[in-house]
Amino acid sequence: MIGRGRFFQRAELDPKWPICFLIIVIGMILSIFEGSLGLWSALYGSTPLLSLIFLYWVALHHEKYVLLITGFLIGLTSDLLFSDLIGGRATIYIAVTFAMDWRRQKLLQGDFRDIWIEFSVVAAIVVCFQLLVFSALNLALPSLTPVLFQIGLTMALFPIGYVIMATMSNTLQRLRTL
Repeated sequence: MIGRGRFFQRAELDPKWPICFLIIVIGMILSIFEGSLGLWSALYGSTPLLSLIFLYWVALHHEKYVLLITGFLIGLTSDLLFSDLIGGRATIYIAVTFAMDWRRQKLLQGDFRDIWIEFSVVAAIVVCFQLLVFSALNLALPSLTPVLFQIGLTMALFPIGYVIMATMSNTLQRLRTL
């Protein structure tokens, strides 16, 4: 019996969904790597925000693959690993994804200095939001030295991560055209 109704048609999947899923998985793996960096005594309490660097770069250059749920799931993974307020980092990562939709065209028309300055502002806002949430919940202000170290280290690692991800993206594009 050959079915001819709508139930027997082949499922048509949107080809961008596997890539969206892969971006979420890579972001979660980077969040896990951030957690492992937090076990080092030099970076305890001030790990660089590698998942933010990844989310920012992907939202800037591959916007069609970044959904709001992407920022939420990457942030939620970080919240669970770092025992922060559940949803604190996820909320600010959603805001970063939304802000990238708003600022993307201006950043792509500028040079790398503009992108780096904009990322530095975003990283400072993310860390200040986390500081504000922590202070509101615990009614205490933590030491600002690790916070400033985290912002500085994240800003210093951004160009390195940007070049690595751009190189990998260009290599994959070349392999795809072969």
